[in-house]
Amino acid sequence: MTTALKHSPRPHHIALACTWLCAGMAGAPGAWAQTATTDAPPKLSEIVIRAPMPETSGTGSYTSPAVTVAGKTALPLREIPNSISVLTRQQMDDMNLVTPWDAFTQITGVQAIANDTLQGQYYARGNALDVRVDGAPSLLPLSGYQPFDLAIFDRIEVQRGPTGVLQGSGSFGGTVNMVKKRPTDGFAASVLGTVGSWNNKRVEADLSSPLNADKTVRARVVASVLDKEWFVNRFTDKKQVAYGVIEADMTPATTLRASIARQHDESPGFSGLPTYSNGVLLNVDRSFNPNPLWNRSVWDNTEVAIDLEHRFDNQWVGKAHASRRDAGFFFKDSYLLTGIDPVTYTGNYTRREFDYDYAAQDLDINFSGPFTLLGRKHDLLVGANASRYTSDGKGVNRNQTGMQTVLDVNNVRLTDPPTVPEITVPYKTGSASVTSQSGVYGQARFSVSDPLTLVLGGRVSNYTNESRTTEPAVPTDWSAGAKSDGKFTPYAGMVYDLGKHVSLYASYSDIFVPQTQKKVDGSVIDPRIGKQWEVGAKGEYLDGKLNTLLAVFNIKDVNRSYADPANTGYYLALGEVESNGWEAEVSGSPAPGWDLTAGYTYLVTRNTVNSTASSVGQPISYWYPMHTLKLWSNYRFNGGQLNGLNLGFGVNGQSETASGTSTATVAAREQGAYAVVAAQAGYRFNKNLSATLTVNNLFDRTYFTRIQGTNTYMNYGEPRNVTLALRATF
Repeated sequence: MTTALKHSPRPHHIALACTWLCAGMAGAPGAWAQTATTDAPPKLSEIVIRAPMPETSGTGSYTSPAVTVAGKTALPLREIPNSISVLTRQQMDDMNLVTPWDAFTQITGVQAIANDTLQGQYYARGNALDVRVDGAPSLLPLSGYQPFDLAIFDRIEVQRGPTGVLQGSGSFGGTVNMVKKRPTDGFAASVLGTVGSWNNKRVEADLSSPLNADKTVRARVVASVLDKEWFVNRFTDKKQVAYGVIEADMTPATTLRASIARQHDESPGFSGLPTYSNGVLLNVDRSFNPNPLWNRSVWDNTEVAIDLEHRFDNQWVGKAHASRRDAGFFFKDSYLLTGIDPVTYTGNYTRREFDYDYAAQDLDINFSGPFTLLGRKHDLLVGANASRYTSDGKGVNRNQTGMQTVLDVNNVRLTDPPTVPEITVPYKTGSASVTSQSGVYGQARFSVSDPLTLVLGGRVSNYTNESRTTEPAVPTDWSAGAKSDGKFTPYAGMVYDLGKHVSLYASYSDIFVPQTQKKVDGSVIDPRIGKQWEVGAKGEYLDGKLNTLLAVFNIKDVNRSYADPANTGYYLALGEVESNGWEAEVSGSPAPGWDLTAGYTYLVTRNTVNSTASSVGQPISYWYPMHTLKLWSNYRFNGGQLNGLNLGFGVNGQSETASGTSTATVAAREQGAYAVVAAQAGYRFNKNLSATLTVNNLFDRTYFTRIQGTNTYMNYGEPRNVTLALRATF
């Protein structure tokens, strides 16, 4: 299959990494001296020592020796008392993964649910996932929003379960850390071209090089262009991605990095099929498109980021990160407002047009390093961060007073395409919202004894949200929404090494979500709290080339609001839901030439306390499958008559899912268990050129990536399709 961008390890990185891994320390080393191996005197002013980063580009591995999602410094997986998975650059390249949707469908414990063709929803352990970029928390949504494509990322790290100490307010399901590519010390370049089913064409280029003889200034640029149709009729997606990063060693101990990323994506949009009004599925081809010809959806994303790192002589490291993401989202569409009448084969369409501008500003400053207590060496992390997320939109839809007769088109016969006039109504509404969060955090890793490490952490957070109506509607004053001051979030964990290969761990973590509902006394309900207990075992074999994980977890979402049955319009805060389950994962290289990731998740969710007695004991949502399996295996022949050949095989399977929140509404919209198989064959012609042929959904299994209500969002998964990729490296 294809190979990753070539990367020459920095010699001082190798030495530092050996010391770091052998010592089992999480703290990053500071400025260390090198010993000259020639008669010429060393030029100490030219020696640049940087803390080793767990970059996966060029390693050829499906696992990473360390991750940054659980701390601001690189921590080995075995030293983190939480369940974590890593999708490396090598696996992305091998599997031809291009979009975040592609990535999340392959990561253990993560469920991807389609919204439309440009973005989706991502869950773990029965809850949504938060997002970080290069370790910095953000209020930017992951679900319902379009992240950058995978071309610009080195790896994706996923920590499942609440991550409140470093995240602040957020989801209970976990956090995704998307780590961007960095420049390499030596020149390296790759060009990738792919063609595939449905006229799928894509070109990607990746170039990295030092900019001076001392290699103290380095740069990298990545660009990709996509032009594809799809299995759905009248669908074309055109996307352009560009990324540039420059890294400079200001001094031997100080590194400054600046990057900019830009992505433009335009398509007709497609949010799925309706059902009949009685909930029964339509009997139409997977290619059927119920949307009119004039539907249009456009995303524009731009991100600018600056990172500064200083390594002190006492092995402490200080880091500062600042970034801004601006996104524009325009859509003009029409979709079915109702299910299809099974007798007349007609339904009611609604039309809308909106233009949104989003902005996320994130700042994080932290210091980490070792300290000595009671004769033993420990590690400490302290920091502060702040995030601000704004949304401004204007448009027109059927919810505007007096507009229903203009925007709704009733009794339209379902055809492909349907006869729905294009909307020409001027914008009638506007809205704005601002969400801000700030906090201080700390985390200490105490080496209690040689086999036992105790991890304690905490965070104090402030959170506010406000919104208002803007032009072209009648503007209003800002109205306060969810708010929380001085909210404390604790964390505790422990890791016990059984020996060279296996560690046992246990942890408690939580996270909070402010609420706006009011009690009858006029006070606002306290924030919801997601509490997780997790225990597990991690294994590391074959000199770190193979990692294993077994985790058991319980999450309680407590203090959920529900309607006060004795006081209409007011709420109580006694609701609770629960997620239980276990996960198992194997990742890495079990044998020379063989790369593998295999993960299984067992998940049960249920309402434990609710205002409606009939819902107690029922699942939170029938969206979440009880059983999920994800497997990808790739074998490279290195010698003999088959030298240069690689063969890949993958399976994604899950148990039954459905739409609805009760057994009464589920029966008509239920999907049975299914598995989707992929197969691949590739050949490396020489050290610079390789080709790969991939067949996805090998047995052409018909299934849904989302099951929803009667009017829309019944999304079919892709039928069998073929992709041919040709990669050249220099």
